[in-house]
Amino acid sequence: MENPNGVLLEPDLVGGAVNYRGEAAVRSKSGYWRSAWFIIGVEVAERISFYGIQGNLISYLTGPLNESIAIAAKNVNVWVGTASLLPLLGAFVADSFLGRYRTIILASLIYIMVSSFLQFLIFYPLI
Repeated sequence: MENPNGVLLEPDLVGGAVNYRGEAAVRSKSGYWRSAWFIIGVEVAERISFYGIQGNLISYLTGPLNESIAIAAKNVNVWVGTASLLPLLGAFVADSFLGRYRTIILASLIYIMVSSFLQFLIFYPLI
């Protein structure tokens, strides 16, 4: 597209950003609610899973695993701390290597696989 002076005009590009195909991101066609709904859905599912596990973890550690309450509380705190710090690793990977959408999709797939494996273990224990 050219303006009346013959200067080539570029569309409204998002500075330094690319879409999922690796092409320069055009502001009028990228992101917005289509991307936001995916991220919101992932975050809601992650929070539900996190609090569901957290609520039952101390009972599981003290019951079937026969840990003392002090050791079980320590293990729950380690788990919560690790879950709280892992977003920093995700941010580093997203910013340095994969990009935010690929990182979200990869993390979501890992989360789904681990949750599915844990559900499988409930119905078919290995021991």
